Amino acid sequence: MSLFDQLARKQRKTSFYSSPQMMMFNDNRVLLDQVPLFSRFMKATEPFDIIRANIIIQSILNKKAIEEAYSEQKKEKKNSKKKESEEYMNGVLETLNYMPLEDEKIFIPIFPISLNRIYSKDYEKLSKPPYEALLHNYEAVVVDPFDTYGSDIYNTYFTKLVLIKKTDLGAAYYDYDSDAIYFVNHQGRLDGKLCLFDKYLYHPNYNHIIKRITPVVDAYYRESKEDVERLLVENKLISSKLILKIKSDEAHKYSLIYGDNH
Repeated sequence: MSLFDQLARKQRKTSFYSSPQMMMFNDNRVLLDQVPLFSRFMKATEPFDIIRANIIIQSILNKKAIEEAYSEQKKEKKNSKKKESEEYMNGVLETLNYMPLEDEKIFIPIFPISLNRIYSKDYEKLSKPPYEALLHNYEAVVVDPFDTYGSDIYNTYFTKLVLIKKTDLGAAYYDYDSDAIYFVNHQGRLDGKLCLFDKYLYHPNYNHIIKRITPVVDAYYRESKEDVERLLVENKLISSKLILKIKSDEAHKYSLIYGDNH
């Protein structure tokens, strides 16, 4: 069993399943059934999968909010000036989460950039073909937000994750609710989850956590398992007892496979 697996099994209880992130998921998971591509996320149980599901949920909620705001503004347009209409729509957009992308704002990551431009700037097109069809039937134009926007999708207002390090391989993020470091590749998929604060670590210290986990992340990207283990203990992120137990289990397994004299 790998170090990451052992840490996940021995992690003390976290606040994730009572967090706003979990509440967001429980209150809105039914929306995921609107698009078959994402319906599998309805059964998400792991924190990272729930974080991903919430990105999709917020995309759907943003789409609905923009469409409803435009519809309302369209009704009032006869009595409103163009400038007033733009100010109204901009006011609505300011309340929504988004992903900054160069000079664009991606409000609906389940849509490609071209459609996001319409929803953030060219709302009038929503009442004209072929875009008016998006109001009721948009399954055909949906994209995988993780394939499309990569690991950067997590470094946005759609999540509570904190970016620790970005590399050629991907990026490392920390989540305060699940007390875990997530190593994400460029396809937006999880390469590894490093759970902190095991049950043998008495009186865990949560202060200055980003500063303490940064050297661990650096060691991970150097592919130095020994440094990762040492730094986890030195920075009081896991207990020395657990590391000793893991090393003992590894030594025992090695002995069973190769014998004591190998």
